[in-house]
Amino acid sequence: MTRSDLANLQDRLTERDVELVRDIVKYRLLTTKQIQRLHFDPAHPSPTASARACNRTLARLRESGLVKALDRRIGGVRAGSAGFVWYLGPAGERLLWSLDHGRAPGRRNYREPSRHFVEHTLAIAELAVETIEAGRHGDVEVLELQTEPASWQQSLSQFGTLQTLKPDLRLVTARGDYEEHWFIEADLASEHLPVIVRQCKAYEAFRATGRYQAAHGLFPAVLWVAPTEARAAAIRAAVGRTAGLDPALLRACPASEYRAAVTGSAGRP
Repeated sequence: MTRSDLANLQDRLTERDVELVRDIVKYRLLTTKQIQRLHFDPAHPSPTASARACNRTLARLRESGLVKALDRRIGGVRAGSAGFVWYLGPAGERLLWSLDHGRAPGRRNYREPSRHFVEHTLAIAELAVETIEAGRHGDVEVLELQTEPASWQQSLSQFGTLQTLKPDLRLVTARGDYEEHWFIEADLASEHLPVIVRQCKAYEAFRATGRYQAAHGLFPAVLWVAPTEARAAAIRAAVGRTAGLDPALLRACPASEYRAAVTGSAGRP
């Protein structure tokens, strides 16, 4: 693609087109439905109209090489266009680099990601989309929403080595006069509980450094979002029986209760 081609393509794009492409970069992968909920549902009177507009836009962006779809679909071939999982295409990469840096990037090779990577990445994206929808509906005010690597936290160990904590999401929300900070972990029940406990100990170690508190005045709640209540209960039990772990800090809920957890509506009438 020449500079002239890139300039012509850029001239044909709407502001929403560019925002959509940026979101695909931010979340790494997004399903058609997630893109619809982020960018089209607020602007259309019905889900049908929203879905049609979303599919038309994605088809146009795909034809231009801005976005591409994985070979694997969510729900299989029968899911149709709703089952596509989208990632940044080569023209999209060149476009964003041109907008942000004034030059084209070097070429990169692309490999189809593993099934686990796709599932985990989409699970994180789903939590982010639910958070944004909660904010849009007035359930909570979303002040910050960071994905990896922006969500990562760095500190020094007791031996002076650099440590990096890698939450899937970092959220800052507000309800009334209260501001809440969150580290969110999307759990697929694919890790053994001792691995979860080690991650919990890493959060406790990071809290002990005081680094986050010095910058923000408080330490975030850590929330594991599990596929089922049984898995969430198992995580809570593992935290509760491990010395040095604070159950008030290290929490777990099923995905069905995530929105209630971050909006503070759990248990409300």
